[in-house]
Amino acid sequence: MTAKAGRLLIVASFAVLALGAGTVIGLDLLSRDYPALAQGGRGGDARVRASRSVDGLYLSARAAEQAHDFDHALAQAEQALRRRPDDPHLQLFTFRLRLLAGKVPAAAELAPKLLAASASEGLPNLALVAVSVRKGDFKAAEQYAAGLGDDASTGILRPIVEAWLKAGQKDFAAARARLEGSRPDDERLRAVYHLHEAMLDDAAGDRAAAERKLRELVKDEEAAPLRAILALAGVLRRAGKGEEARNLLRRYAEANADAVVMEALIRSDSLPRQPSPADMIAAILVDIGGAVAVAQRENASELGLVFAWLALEMAPSSDNARLLAAELLERLGLTEKAIVQLNAVDPASPLQWRARMRAAAALAETSKTDDAVKALQAMVGERPERIDAAAALGDLLRGKERYAEAAKAYDTAVERLRNPEDRHWALFYARGIALERTKNWGRAEADFKRALSMLSAEDRTKRRSRAFVLNYLGYSWIDQGMNLDEGLKLLKEAVQLVPDDGAITDSLGWAYYRLGQFEQAVDLLEQAVHLKADDATIIEHLGDAYWHVGRRREARFQWERALRQDPEKDRVEPLKRKLAEGLTPELDKPTIIKPPAEATPASPSPDTPSEKK
Repeated sequence: MTAKAGRLLIVASFAVLALGAGTVIGLDLLSRDYPALAQGGRGGDARVRASRSVDGLYLSARAAEQAHDFDHALAQAEQALRRRPDDPHLQLFTFRLRLLAGKVPAAAELAPKLLAASASEGLPNLALVAVSVRKGDFKAAEQYAAGLGDDASTGILRPIVEAWLKAGQKDFAAARARLEGSRPDDERLRAVYHLHEAMLDDAAGDRAAAERKLRELVKDEEAAPLRAILALAGVLRRAGKGEEARNLLRRYAEANADAVVMEALIRSDSLPRQPSPADMIAAILVDIGGAVAVAQRENASELGLVFAWLALEMAPSSDNARLLAAELLERLGLTEKAIVQLNAVDPASPLQWRARMRAAAALAETSKTDDAVKALQAMVGERPERIDAAAALGDLLRGKERYAEAAKAYDTAVERLRNPEDRHWALFYARGIALERTKNWGRAEADFKRALSMLSAEDRTKRRSRAFVLNYLGYSWIDQGMNLDEGLKLLKEAVQLVPDDGAITDSLGWAYYRLGQFEQAVDLLEQAVHLKADDATIIEHLGDAYWHVGRRREARFQWERALRQDPEKDRVEPLKRKLAEGLTPELDKPTIIKPPAEATPASPSPDTPSEKK
């Protein structure tokens, strides 16, 4: 799916929660290996045979865990633990797998045994916090939270969690004092604290104080954290200021295009439920889980998933936790399980539309294309004012090479654009591709030009996007023998914008080839192969160019390379024929402009220096 950092449900200013997470969560706990159990001995020793059997179960579990089959891994570990219930290594290993499989209460059953050996282990304490909060036993949860370590080692997790545990016991004075005594110096971290202080005021019934603090946080509405906007809207609605809340959400939606969450909340007439202490603690864990998951470190996705499961244990209705779990399950290749989480999002939730969109994409990934198409078609019909479902349907169909259907879906999306803006360039570009593939060049060309007009040459943040459109339009012109000078100009600009893109450099090189300028084609195609050495199409292009400049042996070498790089099925037989027959006129892509006679090299002998490798 899309890039991980862009989709994980993290409010930007809350990602800093990861700063102090290392000691809290015991990052190494998810990567600890389990030592071999068998200690040698005679083959006839029954105890040795039993140990080897446990070793076999452990190795099977480890293999399944590495394949992210956590359910099977856990089943093997449970068998091993039943045979060796007092083995501390097996206890830790099974605890870890219970968390990864989302079995938080079962993991909590093992936590006391692990804490007996090391009282400050983060995940065992958090598991016990989670199940205690789920039961409403905030006093017990507070005792386990105390085992998370001091504030210096746990960042901002422990003070906020303990404040909400006090709130769960209705001791709001102690809750406020816990936060006030732990305010960090960092401005971004202070904003996190201010949000929780405001929500504590709301929970205590002091809505005026909550509203005042939240307004301070959202002074700059466009740049304000989404969670602060939603919190203020909720406080306003509970205070009877529904229209003011709608206006706040509407302004945020206008500044943040296509904000589905905003639309659903703006339309809603129901009074939002006041977040409970469990909701707020779960929200912290979702933030940390998302922040950890985008970290460039081993087991990041697995650890993020554990935090999602812990959050869901405390707050089963947390849609953010479900979406985070789904995101990470997909990343781990567990798409079917991700779909289960997406389908579990409450139909009344503002996040349900987003969940359905992602579920459709996940269905397509599991080869259930028809089901995905039906799901998106239903969404297109439900919300005639939105473009996202129609655009997603077009993308799905285009990816499956169903170009005519894709073009129709894109037509629907474009027709719904009341005021096309520059940010919609990708929609016109995608439709242009679908139309070009269905030989409807007139409309395709218009879409490419429209997309290009939306991508300013001066905007450095859109250089790569502009290069894609320049590449497609410029090469299409040259391939059809039209607008040759302008086409070359577009391709040269594309290469200047992204000189590190092998596919775009290949386009310029292949354009020179089509124009019969083979020496220039060779130079560019060699650069393209250097940039993208595993692309069969680019390698074949270089072989063809070598042939035309007399480097016949090198040409055959490149065609052999192309065959080894898993080329498109329709290129396998032509490549084999080129190796056997050379680049015959039948196999060659005809030039658009015939090169001058003096530019056509004579056929060299097989032993000329240019042929030797």
